Amino acid sequence: MGIQENKALVAEYFRRMQAGEPTVAELMDDEITWWVPQSSDLGGTHRGKAKVLELMGKGVDLYQLPLKIIVEQTVAEGDWVCVQLVVEAKTAAGRPYRNDYHFAFRIQHGKVAAVREYVDTQYAKELLFDGR
Repeated sequence: MGIQENKALVAEYFRRMQAGEPTVAELMDDEITWWVPQSSDLGGTHRGKAKVLELMGKGVDLYQLPLKIIVEQTVAEGDWVCVQLVVEAKTAAGRPYRNDYHFAFRIQHGKVAAVREYVDTQYAKELLFDGR
């Protein structure tokens, strides 16, 4: 796949996430890895589709759906697609949440093979984890 196809795959991933579509898993390689900063309550490297979907389930439970995902920038080179975005939502406790995220997606063989997620973990901890 080329850069434009990789960007389209990542855009489709976020479209499905925002819509709450369970088919988002179809976009992932079975051996996907997803890294979250160690300072997060969900931090570490999650390996394999089952573990990544478990991570995503824990993350979704922190919010009242729907999430609003505002993509600000997408940059791609080779098999990497980087996305800068904002997530707006209400926390599970009903508090307003707005945080900046940066995701680096590695696309291989038409699937998401690896993700590195960067976020303000202190803000997320205070609103999503401590505020439950």
